[in-house]
Amino acid sequence: MPIRSLCFFILVSISLPIVGQDCENCVPYLSGAPSISLPRWPLELIPVATPEYPRNSRATFCRRPIEMVDSIVLHHTATSATETPLEINRAHLNEGTTADPWYMVAYSFLINGAYPGQSSPSPVVSEGRPLEIVGAHAGSNVFVPMNEEQQRLWNSGKITCGRENGTTVTNSSLVQSGRIKANVTTIGVTVIGNYAPRSVSNPLGYNRSTPRNPSPRTIESIAKLSCQLQKKYPNMKMIKWHSQYHSTECPGTIKNFIGQIKSLAKGYGCVFN
Repeated sequence: MPIRSLCFFILVSISLPIVGQDCENCVPYLSGAPSISLPRWPLELIPVATPEYPRNSRATFCRRPIEMVDSIVLHHTATSATETPLEINRAHLNEGTTADPWYMVAYSFLINGAYPGQSSPSPVVSEGRPLEIVGAHAGSNVFVPMNEEQQRLWNSGKITCGRENGTTVTNSSLVQSGRIKANVTTIGVTVIGNYAPRSVSNPLGYNRSTPRNPSPRTIESIAKLSCQLQKKYPNMKMIKWHSQYHSTECPGTIKNFIGQIKSLAKGYGCVFN
């Protein structure tokens, strides 16, 4: 190829926009030429499965802006570690009564994985109740203070309750003496399994002489998921656990690893209180 033609070819190649890229996690940075692609933010630290859950259309539920959420609350399901998210959802649908049925699984995310020492694939994170739908995990009668942004969102009528395909209204019972129900400002992340001591009310728990701890891969999954959420929703600045809100054994020994979870999350670029 003549030198003049070669130079023309190089210049045209550089100036043409890049099209037809097969990059699931990329978006065009600028329109026109030259055009490059940069990763979407936040980067995916851990994949999240999205099961199709049956829902009870007769049940009422509340919606909120994601900006209301400031805390991730850790749980365990107190079931066998082999339970699936769909089985947890089925159990939660059976929790309600005819007068007050549950809408769907109570948690926003579920992490399954065998106990330490058991052979299993890597833990899998599954989406549960959509983030914009208020969960049912911290305690139905637990109220927490609101910050200025949460107060503004509440005052503007952004939190509404109702049924599927029905009228939604602001429910004043969500707020009491300037405090709001903890479920509105939190999301529940649960580990499938039982990490509390065995008792009459908890027959699947561990023997007190040999505590059952979450596996390192489970701890890492919690840290990655928490950081992934914070990068997308910066208001999520706290990691807590169920027994901080309610008198319960939940999440058992998982709460002993909160410091490690926060430390791992910091390694991914996130800071939690």
